[in-house]
Amino acid sequence: MNIKDIVEILNFGQFSKPFLNYMGEYLKNESIKQHEDVINYIDVLKLKWAAKYEEALEKIEKAITLSKKRSIDYLLLVEKMDVLVKFSKEKEIKETFYELRNGFSKLPRYLRRVVVESLRNIRELYYESNESMEKVRHWSEEYENNPVDKGFILMADARERKNEGRYEEATQLNIEAFKALKDVPHPSGIVGSLNNISWWLKDVDKSIALNFSLGLGFYLGYYFDDDNYKIFNSLDTIFQVQKESNDPMMYETAFIFSKCLSKVDKERYNILKKRCGESINQLKYCVFNLDNNYYLNTKTLRNFIKQEIEKGQVPIKELNISKRTLNDFLFGKTKQIKPNTLRKIINTLEFEINTSLAIPIVKELKKKDIDKKFEENFYKFIKLKVENQLSEFFTSYLVHYHRQEVKLEKVIKEIESESLIKERCDYYTRELINSIFEETPKIDVDSLLTNNQRLKTFTNKDITFKEHPYYSARKILVKRFMKDLNKKNLKEFIENYIGLDTKQKKTVEKFIMNYGRYYDLKDIPKEFTPKVPKEIDPFVKKYTLKRKPSAISFYVFEGEEREEFVEICNNF
Repeated sequence: MNIKDIVEILNFGQFSKPFLNYMGEYLKNESIKQHEDVINYIDVLKLKWAAKYEEALEKIEKAITLSKKRSIDYLLLVEKMDVLVKFSKEKEIKETFYELRNGFSKLPRYLRRVVVESLRNIRELYYESNESMEKVRHWSEEYENNPVDKGFILMADARERKNEGRYEEATQLNIEAFKALKDVPHPSGIVGSLNNISWWLKDVDKSIALNFSLGLGFYLGYYFDDDNYKIFNSLDTIFQVQKESNDPMMYETAFIFSKCLSKVDKERYNILKKRCGESINQLKYCVFNLDNNYYLNTKTLRNFIKQEIEKGQVPIKELNISKRTLNDFLFGKTKQIKPNTLRKIINTLEFEINTSLAIPIVKELKKKDIDKKFEENFYKFIKLKVENQLSEFFTSYLVHYHRQEVKLEKVIKEIESESLIKERCDYYTRELINSIFEETPKIDVDSLLTNNQRLKTFTNKDITFKEHPYYSARKILVKRFMKDLNKKNLKEFIENYIGLDTKQKKTVEKFIMNYGRYYDLKDIPKEFTPKVPKEIDPFVKKYTLKRKPSAISFYVFEGEEREEFVEICNNF
């Protein structure tokens, strides 16, 4: 096993992590000295993917000093330049750029493609501030046969067109890049190409930008775990695009963003604050829960209601509340307002939805939408076999962040005893049941480009809150796991999951998601494909899981997380 093998498996980008973990363990068991350069390179990649940039930079400098292979040196320089971009160190970036460029002709062909991708992207990224960086020449036929090379060179070409203000051409090139990288698959490239389109067009063509934000949300949920650094840049894009378009999905994007943000440590939060500061500062004005508590009578809320009543000249008798109750609210005498009272008022009015609406109004519209869907979906749910109810609800539970407020054990017991009652379901449970019957969107990038309709302006009378594609994608992943899970042991599996603590649940959820992600992955050389280790073999057999995705998903874990998963499997 040599550096050429590593470069080959890196066609999957960050998606190659379980294979690198598997190969790294094999190399360490063989001889650390013999493979020290390769092991150091793998360690650098994993540090960078974990957003531990300071550590990665230190490791790179040390590894270059110790390295005895030119090929490793240049690969490390590629990673060094990428890390320097995160710190915006333009002088060092330029120095590394020229070091790589000057040594380009000396590299073997299999390494040139890795280096040329990086050089082209860096050159276009610093187009304005460093026009002295000469364009790196490449011959398309040399890279045409490798979809990763093709995809990233197309993305660099797209950035060049964007820098020249040729947005239509830039969009088409990113679409071509997306198609090439999706076939690999290369998750970072897939998400990066869609992110570029959405972000670059948000001030140029809001309609197309909004279309592509749906695809971006889908593939983000499909390929990345909650704590992956890549997730935040794309959530930032989706949030800003939806906010500027007054799209109601913005509120769920903000909710997802805030939930993912709550899981990062202080160091990473500070890095994210610098990159996504505007969105992070706005989240608190857009995030709300689904409880049924009273609302504070704020000046913003009562001024809006007063303005809309006067505008529409709605008779008080049509508001379905007493004149005294209304006056006490409008003049600020009452400090709170009941949810059903607010809903009665806004049901009578008609107004456009925009991102400056008071959250209590948006929240009541959301709850009303949930209620409307639940009326039909509850009866669909009850008609399912109990086994299917358990499987579908548990799937929905694992996918949604609303699960954190659901009393899973209680709902599961009521499903099993066939005593689930519609009126006793809170809004979180209703949302999860509604999700079961949401259609999975079909993401076709060509139609996203051609479906260029005028942005819809919603009113409180026609607003609907569609399921976020982030959740839709994750349902696909979990359903693959649930399909293979032995139905005889379904109840036991759920009960064992319920008995875990929060950290352990997160570990099991990560395994399930990755099981789905690597489910149909093809063209992995046999020697790089992990085998199910003996530690989890009884677990895999008991629950009749497929061996290949089980093994790959296991090798996504490292260190303490892997040890914890083995312990969990032993208790299942």
